[in-house]
Amino acid sequence: MATCHVLSCHINPRDRSSCTRLLVPLLDGTECGPSQWCLKGRCVSPSTLGSSMMVHGSWSSWSEFSVCSRTCGGGITYRRRQCNHPRPAFGGTVCKEQDTEAELCNQESTQLEFMSQQCSATDQKLLSVSPDSSSVYTWIPAVGYSSGDAQCKLMCRSREQDFMVSRGSQFIDGTRCKAAHTAPRGSISACLGGKCQLFGCDGVTHSGKVEDVCGVCGGNGSTCQFISNTYLGGEAGEYVTFLSLPLNASQVHVINTKPVFTHLAVLLNDKYVVSGDGNPGLSITYPSPLEKSLIIYNLFLTPDHLPQNEELTISGPITDKIHIQVCSVRAWRVFGCVWTRGGSENSVVCLLPSWI
Repeated sequence: MATCHVLSCHINPRDRSSCTRLLVPLLDGTECGPSQWCLKGRCVSPSTLGSSMMVHGSWSSWSEFSVCSRTCGGGITYRRRQCNHPRPAFGGTVCKEQDTEAELCNQESTQLEFMSQQCSATDQKLLSVSPDSSSVYTWIPAVGYSSGDAQCKLMCRSREQDFMVSRGSQFIDGTRCKAAHTAPRGSISACLGGKCQLFGCDGVTHSGKVEDVCGVCGGNGSTCQFISNTYLGGEAGEYVTFLSLPLNASQVHVINTKPVFTHLAVLLNDKYVVSGDGNPGLSITYPSPLEKSLIIYNLFLTPDHLPQNEELTISGPITDKIHIQVCSVRAWRVFGCVWTRGGSENSVVCLLPSWI
């Protein structure tokens, strides 16, 4: 019997041998073979149809935006459309572009904590380590160990034995993730449907919006200017502030190329987040790679494991009190910094300096 002449259906989905025939033909446009479609009960090819029968797909209207996936702490709202106005048929082209548009909502800087809550919620869920053995572990985020889509698969790390595994299907939509590749300035990466999606600086997927050097979303870099400065000073055994960052500062970049007898420290709201105990700090991203505004400190070593240089980057825009300090184990040394004060935006940018 011809494929398109009678609609056949399984009575029991679990029994592939159960089948019944309904005395109706398949709908026109149903695929019945490679590059073949049903038309009036017959399976026909493009040469039979002619170009006049081809139907190109077109998008439906957008749905309403969904409720935000989180009431606070950063979630996602999205809307969808379908390629059914009309559906592509008889070899017509499918709809181009995206079928989902998402926006960030209810944003707050508690991203690592939210991921931690989801991992710890699986602490009592047994993990089978072998066919005859199951164990309970304490689970923490696998930030720094996983990135991209894999991270959004509820990827967590065992605190006890330091291995990572997926603890479920996916993180809640809106959970921040670390992009697998370097993301444009000011963009945000968040989980959506188990995938790490890139949002523009305006919080909209696929918008392509990026921040300029002044920290302005979609700006052209005209609201700030570069200023070069050099610091001469320091006290042996004491932390001395040589740069206090104004509010709205962005793209701060400081390098210490003589870290054997000196080291940098960062004081955030009267709390040390880099060094502060008299010793050079360990490389750190504060508060976590999941946040938008980061303090990134790296200590680079020579092949002999001696300090070679320190590098400090603060993306901004700055919203807190931040003081950058230097501590010397001997008498004062020379430090330099390049920074900018903006115009109408009153932004400040610190760039790679010329050190003495």
